[in-house]
Amino acid sequence: MPGYLLEAPVGFGAGGAVWGARDLAGRPVAVAFVRLPPGERGTATLRRLGALRSTAHPHLPKVLDVVGVDPGRCALVSEIVEGPTLATVRSARGDLGPGAAATLLGALAAALAHLHDHGVVHGDVAPTNVVLTAAGVPVLVDLAADVAHERGTPGFVAPERRRGAPASTAADVWALARVVGWASGETRAAEVLAAALSPDPDLRPAARDLARSAVSLSPPGEIELPSGADLAQARLRSGQAATELAPPRRPRGRHRRSRRVPGARGALALAALGVGVTLAVTGGTPASPASLRPAEASTVVRGLVGARDEALRRGETEALARLTVPGSPAAREDEALVEQLRSAGLRPEDLRTTVEDVVLVEATGGTGPGAVVDVVLRQGEYRLMPAGGAQAVGLPVAARDPRCVRLVLAGPAPWRLEETAGCPPAQG
Repeated sequence: MPGYLLEAPVGFGAGGAVWGARDLAGRPVAVAFVRLPPGERGTATLRRLGALRSTAHPHLPKVLDVVGVDPGRCALVSEIVEGPTLATVRSARGDLGPGAAATLLGALAAALAHLHDHGVVHGDVAPTNVVLTAAGVPVLVDLAADVAHERGTPGFVAPERRRGAPASTAADVWALARVVGWASGETRAAEVLAAALSPDPDLRPAARDLARSAVSLSPPGEIELPSGADLAQARLRSGQAATELAPPRRPRGRHRRSRRVPGARGALALAALGVGVTLAVTGGTPASPASLRPAEASTVVRGLVGARDEALRRGETEALARLTVPGSPAAREDEALVEQLRSAGLRPEDLRTTVEDVVLVEATGGTGPGAVVDVVLRQGEYRLMPAGGAQAVGLPVAARDPRCVRLVLAGPAPWRLEETAGCPPAQG
């Protein structure tokens, strides 16, 4: 992309992955790719997004640039907002108190009012799109949701949108009221939020009026973040659901204790695509029915990382599905990945992953053998190309330093991936 070097995702938004990138001066930014409607509608969309560059709001990421990628797509470049999502914070600490809920309502309603004043509808106000900074300041992210014709996050979609109506300012207000009610324990804020939750969009207050009503809920109070350890465990319990996907369930299985690694989700070998390496024995050296031996584990891993790269390059979704345990966390991550690439209209080209080391941590036998393997992988540079085969230079994605990934495999052969995590810290 002209003027920016893509690195790795920092989250997922309306058009798929929201990428971490650097500008020509080396400063970190976030990049979201936006598919534009044809003709005048696309031009109007670019104009509305461009208008955000000249404004700033304390509860929105600053829009730095809007870059044309091709006739049907642009890139929205904004500052990176660091911190846990509201979904993770609530999972870690429980319901927000009245003061914190008032702060949340006032901040996010003011952010929506700012967007609406500039002709921008958010389209996906949800707990996973609210980031809390280290100071507890709420920031509404994913500003391209409506542009990408996103249907929203289940549980936070206004009733008229569930019936097929387009995104609107009134639908944004309804979704925000649901977020605040969900975060504060439903009944505590029910009276203040009642009008915003009206099934009739015409009866809902404007976002600016909803912001003014926050003080009637309670005097604003600080939103305190849980400890880092509590946040890490909350991420493992609930995951971070991609938009339009149900939140992943906490897995059950033989290797649960080996999976409890702080910060595990997303710390994966194919992090530039936001997913983990998926492995299976589809040929070559089969593992023993009793257990997987170290030499076999190395052969399996080294041979099949390339198979996954090939499936991703070709966009072979059925091949990816065959490589994971049905219904497992790994399978759900792959399903989300396929949808994100599809919605963004992109495919990876020249994707290559090098296996630098393989260590068998644990192997169990029996009728359903399993294995835990630590793998050091290096992600090479590749390009994101239009999925439809259009001629284009493509978007470069920078190579990544080697990283250790823990894989939980389920057997017997063909082995499939059940879950991925970052390797735990070395002991001693």
